[in-house]
Amino acid sequence: RAAMRLVLGALGAFGAAATVVTGTAVGYGTMLGATSTPCQCPSHERRGSSTAATTSSAPQVAEATRRGAYDRLAKSFDDQIEWHELVTGIKLMRWWMLRNASGDVLEVAAGTGRNLNYYPPGVRLTATDCSEKMIEVFKEKAIAAKYVEVSKVSNSFRLENENSPNPNPPLAKYLAAATVTDVAQSPWRSNQFDVVVDTFGLCSFEDPVAALREMKRVCRKASDGKRGKTHTKSNGKSDSKNDETDVKKKGGRIFLLEHGRSDWVWLSNILDRYASAHASQWGCYWNRDIEKIVRDAGLTIVVTKRFHFGTTYFIIATPE
Repeated sequence: RAAMRLVLGALGAFGAAATVVTGTAVGYGTMLGATSTPCQCPSHERRGSSTAATTSSAPQVAEATRRGAYDRLAKSFDDQIEWHELVTGIKLMRWWMLRNASGDVLEVAAGTGRNLNYYPPGVRLTATDCSEKMIEVFKEKAIAAKYVEVSKVSNSFRLENENSPNPNPPLAKYLAAATVTDVAQSPWRSNQFDVVVDTFGLCSFEDPVAALREMKRVCRKASDGKRGKTHTKSNGKSDSKNDETDVKKKGGRIFLLEHGRSDWVWLSNILDRYASAHASQWGCYWNRDIEKIVRDAGLTIVVTKRFHFGTTYFIIATPE
């Protein structure tokens, strides 16, 4: 029996590993689409630092071309990436990140509203995107998800239907606005939002550092002037449990779920090779160094995790 349990445990571990590898391969295979012959990358060494792989030699794709991709993909986007996100665990990551969102929330690059189902009750959500077609889909999904539309008066929210018999349902999710806005030049006032969310948007902004600095501006600063404290274990990794507790006690938070450069040189080489083709098809650059972008914007990273050979970034930061 002991031997059987050992064998079954080994098979289970192998199956789990195979699922992760297959999921990643299927996901990236789907996102590659029809492109040229992949490069042969002999190196299996991990890159030494994030800054070592910041610059890509791939030609840039015009912003108008990339933005046109968002409008073109709006109606079919969810169907095209649903399988990819399910297999690679992205849907679970969305839920895990957003389950602690509260208060006034700004989501930039909101797209077709793939996060709508993961916000907890009580949030007051303001959503923006550069694509009018994507925002149209977002609004349709917000209605289907039973978000309550509200209007903002000074610093409070009220229902548009003031004669409602239950004007403030305790389990409601509120939608303050869903607008087409340039993320780097937003109309919101400083310190307006408790949480700023961006999922898979840094890859698509023309100037991701400027976009993050604008997110930093509108995110509420800690009233006591204290910064979030990063807890580091002896192995150099952050203690995410303590970090998340710390972040809750301090000022506003910026939630980032992104994709970008890998921890592995051979995979980053592949991302570089197909960066232009991917940007033309999907509107985003998937080979950006996300952690460097976040630090260049002046944010303080308090939680960071990497998945899928280092290409998926789960980051919680503070604006100070």
